[in-house]
Amino acid sequence: MYVFAPRTDAALGVHVARAGGTAGPVHRALRCLPGMRATGTPARRIVAALRACCDLVATHQPEAIAVLSADHILQLDLRPLAAAHGELGADVTLVTLPLAASEVTGRTVLRIGVDGQVGEARRARSARAASNGTGFFALGWAGDFVVRAEALPAVLSALATEDVRDEARLLATLAARLRMMAYDPLDNHLPGASHGAYWHEPTTLEAYYAAQMDLCTPRPLLDLYNPAWPVCAAASGLAPAKVVADPAGRAGQALNSLVSAGSVIRGGVVFNSVLGHAVVVESGAEVEDSVLLDGCRIGRGALVRRALVGPGAVVADGAAIGYGAVPSAPGRLAPSGLTVVMAPPADASP
Repeated sequence: MYVFAPRTDAALGVHVARAGGTAGPVHRALRCLPGMRATGTPARRIVAALRACCDLVATHQPEAIAVLSADHILQLDLRPLAAAHGELGADVTLVTLPLAASEVTGRTVLRIGVDGQVGEARRARSARAASNGTGFFALGWAGDFVVRAEALPAVLSALATEDVRDEARLLATLAARLRMMAYDPLDNHLPGASHGAYWHEPTTLEAYYAAQMDLCTPRPLLDLYNPAWPVCAAASGLAPAKVVADPAGRAGQALNSLVSAGSVIRGGVVFNSVLGHAVVVESGAEVEDSVLLDGCRIGRGALVRRALVGPGAVVADGAAIGYGAVPSAPGRLAPSGLTVVMAPPADASP
C-alpha cells in the first residue's frame, strides 16, 4: 500500500505507518506528490491528482487507485470498498451515501440503475427535484472513489475533452463513457462487508448542529472513543477541563456533554451540549442542546437553549438565548429555530 499526498508531515506519517496491519513497512510507504497541489474547484483538484498518478501507476503497477478528497469527515473501511469495486467490474466506483432532505439542495445527486451503475449525475436545485418519486432521495456522492488502474488512461482521456468545472459535470462525463458504479457502505451485502461507515460534510448550520448533537448521545454515529478508529484531538496546550462548584457552593454539572480542554463549568449546568476549548460557564447558567465554540463565555444566570455560540462570543449575565427572542447582530435566528450568537467584529465600537 502506497499513500500519496500533496504534503507530508509527521502526524500523517505516523498514521500511515500504523495503518498497514501485518504488511511490511515497504508496503505502507508515504510519498509526497507535488503534482496534487492544484488550486481551483474540487473537481479540478481531483483531475490534477489523477494526472499526477500516471507515472506512479507505471512504476508500482497497482490494481486500483483510491482517491480520498478529504474535504469532509469520512470514516470508512476501504477493504470492502476495494472488494466491491472488483466484484462490480467497474472502471470507477463512487462512494455514495443517502442525503437528508435538508442537505440535498445544491449537492451532486446520482441516478442509479438496478445493477448499481450510475446513469446520471446532476446538481440538485431543490429537494423536490432530487426525489425519485418514492419519498426517498437519490444517493449523493461522498467525494471519494476508486479507479481501476488499467482504466486510468481512459478516465483521463474522457476528462481531457471536457471543462470539468464542478463535480456534477465530472461525474456526468465519466458516466457517459465508462462503467461507473455506486457503492453505498451503509447498504452493501458483500461477504465480510463492514457496516458503520460515517460521512459528514457540514454544508448547513443545521447539518453541523445535528452532527454535534449526535456526539452527545450514548451511541453516536461517530464514536470518538473507539480504539479501532482513533480520532486524535489537536494539541491545545490547555489544562484539563474542570467542573467545579461556585463560591456559594452551587455544584457545576455536565450531563451527556463533551467538554474540551481548558473549559470551566463554574456552578453552571450543561446538558446535551458540546463545549470547545477554554469555554466558561458561570454560576447559575443553564446550557441545553447547544454548541459553544472556543473561548466563549456564558454569564451568570444566563439561559442558553438550542444555540450555536461562536468563538469568543459572550452571553451576558441573565440573558436568555434560544427562547424566541432574536439575538443582537451579528447573531441571528435561523428559519429552523436555531439561534446563532456571534462575537462582535474586532473593530466594532464598544
